Amino acid sequence: MFPQTGKLSSSQAHQDIYWRCVALFFITSKRFNPHQNHILFTNVHTLPVVDGIKMTQVFASIGVKVVQVPLKYKTPKDYYASFQNQFYEFSILEHIADSSISHQDQYLILDSDCIFLKPAAPLFVAAKPQGFIGFADDVQPHYVINGLSRNNLKTIYEELLQTQLPEAPAYHLGEFFLASLQNIRSFAADFKVLWPQLLRRHNEGRLKFNEEAHTLSFLYYKNGFGPASENNFLKRIWTNPLFYRNVSPSDVNLTIWHLPAEKTFGLHKLFDYFTSRVANYGLDLSHGFYMQVIQQTLGVPQLTAAMRMRYYWLSTYRALHKRCKALLPKVRHVAAFAAR
Repeated sequence: MFPQTGKLSSSQAHQDIYWRCVALFFITSKRFNPHQNHILFTNVHTLPVVDGIKMTQVFASIGVKVVQVPLKYKTPKDYYASFQNQFYEFSILEHIADSSISHQDQYLILDSDCIFLKPAAPLFVAAKPQGFIGFADDVQPHYVINGLSRNNLKTIYEELLQTQLPEAPAYHLGEFFLASLQNIRSFAADFKVLWPQLLRRHNEGRLKFNEEAHTLSFLYYKNGFGPASENNFLKRIWTNPLFYRNVSPSDVNLTIWHLPAEKTFGLHKLFDYFTSRVANYGLDLSHGFYMQVIQQTLGVPQLTAAMRMRYYWLSTYRALHKRCKALLPKVRHVAAFAAR
């Protein structure tokens, strides 16, 4: 079960949510980065039809190359929660390391629930001196994210590297990756060594990296890379006023928005708009009108009263529905037990 969508990861409903985000991601990137190579890495061999829209047609129309990469590093079912594909990014990095040629090539890899507001060129320029740029999640050392705090990370780092760290390491934003081919090869080689260690630590019941952000943070640290001192490019924007909302007026000046809570809200509506309601996936829209559309649809930076009510209604309904589903098996179990 994926909490942001309320669906089983294997269900068609969840898969459709994912593919809407993927298509929208590339549509918005193509708008601002028309001369960059766009690549979709997937372990799916046949691309689906979503809401009557053929994904093969969308990607072909906007020049996205589809590359099949199998999920090589699949975690055991009891490794962490329900995320058995958390380490798929390392299958991708290994593929890039083995198939690319020029050490100067740079790869920007993002989560699919991201959209672009500006060209990515300044990001590539900022990453060029080191062949790397990354951004930290500004959390306190004791704050737990996906089962680990930065203090926990410090403990694992010290055991893996067999050295003492002066302070808790940075926890990098896992939705963002930008590195040169040369560094990607180093990360991929280090992960091959790390992977059996993670599985062994899991089998022994010890602390281990639960997801890709934990792991990438370690690989960055091991290779001498820290987070950038400033982040004017990317933000993880939480939009739902019922749970948590961190939207600010300056967000309109960013390059990339990461919108985890919008998978079934604004991103769904934007997919419909760009694939069914305007020509050429909206690529011909003026910049001003494009910005107006995404701001109004996503409620960033301002949320209308109607959108606020929709958030409250749908979020409350989903929470109650999920709770009722959780209770049903218990009721049946008690009834069955009482009948014996």
